[in-house]
Amino acid sequence: MKTIENLAIFLIGYSYSFLVYNKIAFGVALSLGILLLLTINIKSVLIQSKKLLIKIKRFDLTVVILFFISLSFSAYLSIRSERSLAVIIYLFVFMCFSILIYSLLKEKRIYLESIFKNISISIFINSMVILIYNLVNYNDYELIKFKGTMNIISLLTIMNFYFYKSKLNYLSLFLLIPNIFFTGSSASILGLLGGALICLIFLIQKNFLKKNSTKLSFSIFFITLVTPLLIFYSKQLPQKFDNVSIQSFEHKIPLNIIDIHRQFIWGFSIEKIKDKFLLGYGPDTSNFIKGSQRTIGLNNDRYYTGDMNFIPSHPHNFLIELMLEIGIIGFTLFILLLTLTNMHILKINNSLQSKLFLIFFNSYFWVSSLVNFSFW
Repeated sequence: MKTIENLAIFLIGYSYSFLVYNKIAFGVALSLGILLLLTINIKSVLIQSKKLLIKIKRFDLTVVILFFISLSFSAYLSIRSERSLAVIIYLFVFMCFSILIYSLLKEKRIYLESIFKNISISIFINSMVILIYNLVNYNDYELIKFKGTMNIISLLTIMNFYFYKSKLNYLSLFLLIPNIFFTGSSASILGLLGGALICLIFLIQKNFLKKNSTKLSFSIFFITLVTPLLIFYSKQLPQKFDNVSIQSFEHKIPLNIIDIHRQFIWGFSIEKIKDKFLLGYGPDTSNFIKGSQRTIGLNNDRYYTGDMNFIPSHPHNFLIELMLEIGIIGFTLFILLLTLTNMHILKINNSLQSKLFLIFFNSYFWVSSLVNFSFW
């Protein structure tokens, strides 16, 4: 039994080192490790999970049910129902396993320290491997091999300071800057800046704005300031997609902020959102929308989109992706579900340190997702 436990903890802890090899190896290692731990503790896990489910508030359960009903309607009306149904099942299984894993680690806290110790070593090994690879291949070609992986490692490097105290964490942090530079991971930079900025805003509110009315006024001011900027920039994106309009397009958003391809991806997607505003085109279907696979064809001296499509695989922005695929109804319910989840985490871990790390995690993940991952 102890051997199986050790193997499972090793697979979970070092799964991100498998990610450096490829995504399939990562998925197999993480899944197998979790399944082994759940299997040998199945009785206590089921008891704890039952207790947890009984405590779920009616309002929270209602939001979850409404969210999945909304997704089901989106899948039924989807342009590719089989894809939409598959990701809904995947999301449901993911949530179920999250409850089982939480129940397991709550019952068996002894696993936590071992897992995070291994993760700490794994992050350092990954950082060293990526740095060596980048240094060896620096003059050969564009170093994009670890670009996506770097985004995950950047977040884990910071978060591990909360989960596991080790001097090794500082070495991983030291290696973070050159690795981001070599790989050109703009999502990592955006995530780190977003996390730091929103944590700073939180600290300003906490330390200098004592009254709730003042905090509310500050939040309203910040939202009032940001919203017009977002609307303004969205208006600068391409809005017409015939050949003449494409060839005559003059970018107003600097390309070092948003590259020309993303400007077309987002502009095209926003225009398509208007056609199915309530329920969207169906989860995980954006690159099957009519016209999405058409080559942009902007190939003049200043811009070059080559064989790039209007939506290559996904919109590269989780806000636009969710609005496009599950509509305003699904998107609103998702934001509500996300908010409730974070509120429950804060009730369990209510220290200032816990709040800051939770704010940073959310800020990094969702801000970097504005330019990167597909939500699904």
